[in-house]
Amino acid sequence: MKRPFRSCLAKQFEEFVYSKKASKRWCQSYEENLHYFDNYCADRFPNALVLEEKMLEWCNERPTENGNSCKYRITVISNFVKYAQNKGWTEIAAPKVPSKKPCTYIPHAFTKDELIRFFQTCDRHVTDTFNYQDYIISKLNKLELPVYYRLLLSTGMRTNEARWLKRSDVNLTDGVININQSKGDDQHRVALHESMLRLLERYDKNMAKIMPDRICFFPNKNDCFHPPSWAEYHFRIIWKEVSKEPARLYDLRSNYAVVNVTRWKDLGFELHDKLLYLSRTMGHRHIESTYGYFNLSPALADKIKSLTEESFNNLLPKLPDYEQKK
Repeated sequence: MKRPFRSCLAKQFEEFVYSKKASKRWCQSYEENLHYFDNYCADRFPNALVLEEKMLEWCNERPTENGNSCKYRITVISNFVKYAQNKGWTEIAAPKVPSKKPCTYIPHAFTKDELIRFFQTCDRHVTDTFNYQDYIISKLNKLELPVYYRLLLSTGMRTNEARWLKRSDVNLTDGVININQSKGDDQHRVALHESMLRLLERYDKNMAKIMPDRICFFPNKNDCFHPPSWAEYHFRIIWKEVSKEPARLYDLRSNYAVVNVTRWKDLGFELHDKLLYLSRTMGHRHIESTYGYFNLSPALADKIKSLTEESFNNLLPKLPDYEQKK
């Protein structure tokens, strides 16, 4: 494997990973969390020969975790233990995965001025923080971060989808990105705006001068995918210079949906077509997932009502006379 496991469970982990990949039920976040658990087992239990119950203390919810972060962290470990039970490797009970908690966070609504200042600050940040002792890393950040953030804003891609892009996934001839690694095993395509396509073309040419045979579209110095902390760390630094309001990197995806939805006007049946297109380009498995962005769109409910109220009312049966009387 490209990243070998270190603990006594290494061979079992490898078989588990191959099994999940064969069934197309594997993703990068599973890979990362399984390696975190493997490192924990190797460091804390160097003399262990088999899975021990104490090892699963790693799965306990941490004081610093909130929302669903614990659930996402330990799901792969729970699945591994169940796999080990079926294989007869262990009789230890699988850790219980916490129930999904409803998200109470409201994505930040970026203003046009905030976005302008964000990208101006971003471009200045990658230049001001250039470190000649870490020349390669600084050079890659200078090329990648401004393009990566603009790609998220322009396409509404999930942050992981953009990080996991391979060079072969980006068709600069037709202006289409094939997203092959996403949430779960979903695959979808994204059509690029002309301005974004031109930017990616310039970026790819500049990257080819540094790493001509790279596999990853946004590589680290070893031509591997960056960890989630890479872009999120720099986003927090840049955003602090822009505003005191809380915002997450993922909010750029929400902004893409809201901007598209609020532009819809003077539509009849085309409203459903546009909603379906938005749902597919954002990689939603079910169109219901796209409805959530309606609550974030200013005055969208009034807009939909004004466009569809008459036709909707015509579909409803008339109330009997006695129901209409007060």
